[in-house]
Amino acid sequence: MSNPGNLVGDREQRVTVSLPRTLHELKSHAHRNFTTKRGSSKPMRMFHHGKVVITHPNHMSNLKDGDVVVLTANPEEQGPPPLSTHQAHYVPHPLQAKKPPPDQDGPKESVPFDGKSSYTVDYIPHPLEARDSAKPPRNVWEPGRTGVKTGRSTYASEYPWHNVKPPDKTCKHVPPGKAVPFEGLSSYQQDYVKHPQRPRSAAGRPKPQLPASGPFEGSTTYTTDYKRFQVPPARPVRMDGGNMSEPKPFEGSSEYRREYLKHPLNGPEILHLEPELHNPHVRRANWNVT
Repeated sequence: MSNPGNLVGDREQRVTVSLPRTLHELKSHAHRNFTTKRGSSKPMRMFHHGKVVITHPNHMSNLKDGDVVVLTANPEEQGPPPLSTHQAHYVPHPLQAKKPPPDQDGPKESVPFDGKSSYTVDYIPHPLEARDSAKPPRNVWEPGRTGVKTGRSTYASEYPWHNVKPPDKTCKHVPPGKAVPFEGLSSYQQDYVKHPQRPRSAAGRPKPQLPASGPFEGSTTYTTDYKRFQVPPARPVRMDGGNMSEPKPFEGSSEYRREYLKHPLNGPEILHLEPELHNPHVRRANWNVT
């Protein structure tokens, strides 16, 4: 398509939207806020500042904050109706009518099933053998067998009996001798030696103390460390005429201002959409007011 020249947009019908990042998003804003006079069968063309046509996704890098895009439509250009992604991917196919089943003449004779199931093939029935009648078990211990010796038990085999010899005769105990005093020293007596105590001297009578009559001539630690100085009184500064000096603004910088610098806040990036001036084929959508 060729550029028809510099297009002028209608500022009275301007719509401000957030700056789109993709071409699909820009087209969505254009179709949502504007519509053609006879429907959406005629495509709209978008011009950056009314000069450069926008047709490729690479053209989106030229859009900046505050730019204007002019929308126009040619009555001679007839394009196919726009298709959504769902309509382009999922194409409807005509459904064929299902034929009714053919009519049956009537019930037919039943035929026996000659096949074999997997159960019949895997599990073959075998003939059952006749079982003998069960007899009661024979009792091993028969009454009246008292003279016959039995076998050895496990306890008798594991723990044989041994003959124990009687202990020898013990000799007579000698009576203990006389008690002997303990002459040793314990560790307590070795470590803590007892010393003789000095006799306490007699305490004399306390001497009478006379009351203090003169002033305290000493010096405390506070008086020595913190000396008092005579500070002359401050005099107010006066200008010529006897008035006080006018207050001046504070020109310094506080720690808060040095640490937290104030930066300008950037608002949201926007884009202006305008229809072509005096173009009856593109008008503002009645249901969208910005």
